[in-house]
Amino acid sequence: MPTAFTQKEIKAITNLIREWPTSEKITWDLICEASQVVLEFKPTRQALSSKQLINNAYKTRKLEIASKKRETDNLILPKSLTAAAIQIKNLQEENRLLRAELSSMAEAARAFIYNATKTMKLEELRKKPPKSDRK
Repeated sequence: MPTAFTQKEIKAITNLIREWPTSEKITWDLICEASQVVLEFKPTRQALSSKQLINNAYKTRKLEIASKKRETDNLILPKSLTAAAIQIKNLQEENRLLRAELSSMAEAARAFIYNATKTMKLEELRKKPPKSDRK
């Protein structure tokens, strides 16, 4: 067993850690087992954690996995597939209505702009609005 890891091996292990699935728990023991494929021997936790790059990759990935877990824990899931389908249908309908409302607002804004340019001079349109008196 080699006493020191090469830069290539360290990079391979950090990539292994960075690509660790967020659905799976990450521990030093699991990393040691997974890095056995890269190194052709099973390193110890102490050997891996003593390398700053590997340790930083582990801490970062562990935080990412924990934050993903917190996000999924807070999700409120429908009780059935039918309830989920109804919820999706309602959200799609709300989305369609909001898009229609946004479209009508954009049309009104275009009309305001068009009418403002017909009755006002371009210099008046570019003039900054007066500051409000907050006394």
